[in-house]
Amino acid sequence: MPQNVFVVGLDEANRQLLERLSADDDRRFHTLLDFSELRGVEEFLIDDLLAEGERQLTEFTSRGEPIDAICTCIDFPATEFVPLLGSRRGLRVPSLEGVLSCNHKLWSRELQREAAPEAIPGFSGFDPYVDDPLREIDVDYPMWIKPLNAYRSQLGFRINHPQDFHAALPTIREDLPRLAEPLETVMKRADLPHEIADAGARLMLAEEIISGRLCTVEGYVRDGDAVVYGIIDSVRVPNRSSFARYQYPSSLPGEIQRRIVDISTRVMRHMWLEDSPFNMELFYDAPRDQIRILEINPRISQSHAPLFELVDGVSHHEVMVDVALGRAPTGAFGPQAEPGSPGAPRKGTFGVAAKFFLRAYRDARVTAVPSDEDVVRLEAELPGTTVHVLVEEGAQLSELEDQDAYSYELAEIYLGASSHQELLARWRWARESLPFGLSDPDV
Repeated sequence: MPQNVFVVGLDEANRQLLERLSADDDRRFHTLLDFSELRGVEEFLIDDLLAEGERQLTEFTSRGEPIDAICTCIDFPATEFVPLLGSRRGLRVPSLEGVLSCNHKLWSRELQREAAPEAIPGFSGFDPYVDDPLREIDVDYPMWIKPLNAYRSQLGFRINHPQDFHAALPTIREDLPRLAEPLETVMKRADLPHEIADAGARLMLAEEIISGRLCTVEGYVRDGDAVVYGIIDSVRVPNRSSFARYQYPSSLPGEIQRRIVDISTRVMRHMWLEDSPFNMELFYDAPRDQIRILEINPRISQSHAPLFELVDGVSHHEVMVDVALGRAPTGAFGPQAEPGSPGAPRKGTFGVAAKFFLRAYRDARVTAVPSDEDVVRLEAELPGTTVHVLVEEGAQLSELEDQDAYSYELAEIYLGASSHQELLARWRWARESLPFGLSDPDV
């Protein structure tokens, strides 16, 4: 009998990746809550969304078909909906508390510090609504401040001196409820430590600035153990906070990768998360020979999935599905694939792959975008290339949803190559081949 796997917020790009998985032809993938209800919205109506999810699942089972797994590859609140909708059906899902132990950034920091204090920057939680929030912060300048459940750097600010803090505070006070209220609704459904539950969600996190080479660990927790199967370099735009590209495999030295794996597995064995993929962002500061954790997410990174497919021959959606079905991942994603170990042989077409971001760094109106013919031609010229145009002609960049604080995304471009040098050459070719037009906002 086919296995029915429901994916919260499944969009077309991820459906295509799932359909290309070859390990088991008897899986059927179903959308649970439309992607448009979970991204690019002004507010998350948690109770309404949960009711709609329950209705969809009940309607499916009323036809006599079983539900074998529920999973997701997008952030809050989709990660929380997996346990909320799956646990009552006896499915192998993480607990709500386990998911929140990663997504509640202050609580997550406290748990990380217990497991690997050497890898945690200084941090403080603070209430932005008190008269003098700075008095609650015990972190030196420069610092980074962010909400408890931020994604895509929303309401994230680098603070170099008190003037920066006071300049950001009005925006934080106005916009924080959009992120805090849905988190509070979810937290009320969880059995949390009293100090976390009582503090609520209308807090911000201040952290010591950490720097160096940024990378992302991809892994999973299952049966009380943590396995890391890949490390991806997250390369930033020079002198900017925005990402230039994600590149796999990592070019970090093998010994540094083994230390990163050690820290990651120690921390994940201590978190409350179980039966779930995870990704963890870390910095390696070479001059100080220091590794520091940036954050943990209780899901695969969907941005990395095509990179695994290009290099390893299969996307790591395989991990998400295997773990949700109660199976131990094998092959490219089994324990033998741990970075720093001999690993499983790579079966992809390319030796290296990356997701590049084409960005604008000022507000503008979009006057031209690549045509479908432009995209098809480029993808034919450069095998292993996939282009996602993210804006429409006439769009005002400052009105786009879910952008970081410092730039606007015009396109995402996946590229495969035989070497790092060839990869960058293909990126220059792709960038010059895509005819975007931008004008001043008032034109």
